[in-house]
Amino acid sequence: ELIRARRHVALTTHTPRGPLELPPVHAAALVLPAAELRRVLDRALELDPGALGDASSQGLLPVHAALTRGAEGADAEALLLVVDATAAHHPAAFGHADGDRRLPLHLALQFQTRQARVVSRVVELTAQ
Repeated sequence: ELIRARRHVALTTHTPRGPLELPPVHAAALVLPAAELRRVLDRALELDPGALGDASSQGLLPVHAALTRGAEGADAEALLLVVDATAAHHPAAFGHADGDRRLPLHLALQFQTRQARVVSRVVELTAQ
């Protein structure tokens, strides 16, 4: 049901710039392990094929949220699920800057330095 309510806030966290409110798909992309995330993405896309193109109030797309997952504990499979689903359903996301003017590529290079497959895939998709 949360997925159905795209504008509903599923997760609020605090940042130096203030509260960051994330819709359900964004929150799932940020925290869920791959097996659960696959089910959430499948359901979200079934209900709304445009779900991966919805920006949060801070301009984040789900791919931005996923790429900010902590590098030490990042689940490469989960990250690639979000990256590949975004490429398939909303490829323009790789040229979309968040509220801090960061592209997904910037976030991949900042947060995913230990995830070479993820960074490589984001570089490839950004270049297209």
